[in-house]
Amino acid sequence: MNMTRSTPCLVLLLLFATSAMAEEWTLTASEWSRPRSGERVRAMQPVNEAINAWHAAGPDAIVLLRHSSGEEGSLWAAELKDWLVALGVPAEQVEIVPAGIPDDRLEIEVEAP
Repeated sequence: MNMTRSTPCLVLLLLFATSAMAEEWTLTASEWSRPRSGERVRAMQPVNEAINAWHAAGPDAIVLLRHSSGEEGSLWAAELKDWLVALGVPAEQVEIVPAGIPDDRLEIEVEAP
């Protein structure tokens, strides 16, 4: 194998793989059912890690909130979006996505461009 020809391909493949990376966390209903304040929401491990990942991913990163398809899941995701905005994530960078997941959890994903 000629390394000079394959090296650019490997570099491009590596760049594509790292640019398309996403991180994901699950927030459970039991975690969310606790009394909430800005400090407590930020201290929730999935929220804290997602915000840190969003900061590290750069200014064009998107936070996806996947919820169950029912009204309760939609309201939960909307409330979490409001908290994320209050904690510094721009509203236009938080997307709420209905998904076929159980009612007792919400998935948070950070997608880097």
